[in-house]
Amino acid sequence: MFRRFEMGEINWKDKCWVTVIYLIRKDGRVLLHWNKNMDTWIPIGGHIDFGETPEEAIKREVAEETGIDFDFFPETEILGNSRIVKPFKIQMDAVPHHNLHMTFVFVGKCKPHDNRETTDENEKLKWFSEKEIRDMKDEMLISVWDASLKAINLVKNNL
Repeated sequence: MFRRFEMGEINWKDKCWVTVIYLIRKDGRVLLHWNKNMDTWIPIGGHIDFGETPEEAIKREVAEETGIDFDFFPETEILGNSRIVKPFKIQMDAVPHHNLHMTFVFVGKCKPHDNRETTDENEKLKWFSEKEIRDMKDEMLISVWDASLKAINLVKNNL
């Protein structure tokens, strides 16, 4: 029988529930931000707040950090009473001094936007081309490098 879990039962003490998104512009560039704590480029995202779905959390994070409007890729589907959200992947990362991150990873297609250069926390934002990402393999987390390239190609091949 189906049992409804309370958030406290799901969010175990040694796990953090996180969501990130690889935002892709029409020209095929991916948006990353410089994380001063990790000293590297990472996608926009953050922790899922109590009561939020991963989809709601990433919409909030993108709005807060960048103000950019986007559509999920692939798009969310409605089938009867079901909402079908298709994350790009679910990733688990051991983050030093910060527990295990259970990360819902999304891809989004950007709508026209301003060219903001910093996040709400004054961290640098940069739009990277596929070539720039390829050239930075040794300068960023391999998971970010790989997902950036895959997200660029996923959107580019489905336009």
